[in-house]
Amino acid sequence: MKQKVKKLLAPLVAGSLIFSLAACSGKSSTSNSESSNEPVTITFSFDQGIGKPAQQLIDEYNASQDKVKVETNILPQDANVVHDDFVNKLASGDTSVDVMAVDVVYVSEFAAAGWLEDLTPHFDESTQDKYLPGTIDAATYDGKLVSFPWFTNASALFYRKDVLEQLGVQPPTTYQGWMDLSEKAKGVNGVEYVADFQAAQSEALVCNWVEFVANNGGEVLDSSGKPVVNSENNIEATKIMADLVKNYAPEGITTYTEPESEQVFLDGKALFLRDWSGFWSQANREGSKVKDLVGVATLPIGPNGDEPHSTLGGLNLVINKAIDEDQKEAAVDFIKYLSGEKAQKEMNLIAAQPPVLQSVYTDPEVLEVNPFYEEFYGIIMNGKARPMSPKYAKVSDAIQRNIHSALTGEVSVEKALDKTQSELEELSK
Repeated sequence: MKQKVKKLLAPLVAGSLIFSLAACSGKSSTSNSESSNEPVTITFSFDQGIGKPAQQLIDEYNASQDKVKVETNILPQDANVVHDDFVNKLASGDTSVDVMAVDVVYVSEFAAAGWLEDLTPHFDESTQDKYLPGTIDAATYDGKLVSFPWFTNASALFYRKDVLEQLGVQPPTTYQGWMDLSEKAKGVNGVEYVADFQAAQSEALVCNWVEFVANNGGEVLDSSGKPVVNSENNIEATKIMADLVKNYAPEGITTYTEPESEQVFLDGKALFLRDWSGFWSQANREGSKVKDLVGVATLPIGPNGDEPHSTLGGLNLVINKAIDEDQKEAAVDFIKYLSGEKAQKEMNLIAAQPPVLQSVYTDPEVLEVNPFYEEFYGIIMNGKARPMSPKYAKVSDAIQRNIHSALTGEVSVEKALDKTQSELEELSK
């Protein structure tokens, strides 16, 4: 395993001893490329949930060239554990990890702390334009490209195609349009509920709520980062969400994250489900009651919405700012490989991860495996990141607690949003 040594010995130590120790450490006072034919070794850290496909890409990268060797540091599949591990390393100046796969919501936090290398010089504007706009936005902080998207995800509206065909209607584009189908759709081919989504007090609730807000012309933070939670548009959007919870969704929806909501739809009981793109393959597996009966549409908009927006997920690649220049150069090359067309396509085919490179969505082989990408491409092109805040974890917690209390009827929508506004204002000080 490589050892990274910033200072080998004090200036008074004999030069021969410095040379000896440098050779043992695998680092030298001159660049590796100048002093040795040995590859520069870098360490890539990610969670075990993406372990197998990530390892396959790493092996292929290592075999494709002899200048860089990538080793791995694999963490448990727990978002909090991964976040805390990265924070501890970066905050202490630890250089044992060079490249990290970071959840998109933590990019701002790490960048604001000064821990991330600026990638802007390595990816010009024409290169960035080849990627999904929302993923580039989520990779940027304070005008700098401080990370690069690896793979993404976005939500979509999965609906019962057979039911709408029997009713002779097209998928509604508004929340009200779906509500208006309630009485007609109930009882048709097993449908009991119109709406199905994720409303438990969790990160899933944040993703859902910010979509209701964005799709009614609202924002959580304005362009300057100022909280604007209790706006009229946001109040209206949250009331629509609460109405769906109370009158059009399963009784237990305020306890639902993805698995619970998915099961209701897979059992054929819901007219539509808001979920992540990966649900498509799950819905069409053998044994699913809705196999071959599922359509895909954009999320609905509210009365003040202009166009639908889905929440973006996924992982971004960042470079530890504390590492040496040789490591940084190698890390950039590795990131360019992972974000290139070959690796982007492969990550989709072996792991069903939606690519960030636009061209992959029209690849014939990808479309054969994911035919719904023809519709999904337009959906994900309009995807938006969650609120970009250096204190995202606390922002998320405030949203979860207060919006959930409104959806369960503990407090009014207005009080819930006023409380959220107050908490976010305090965080922005």
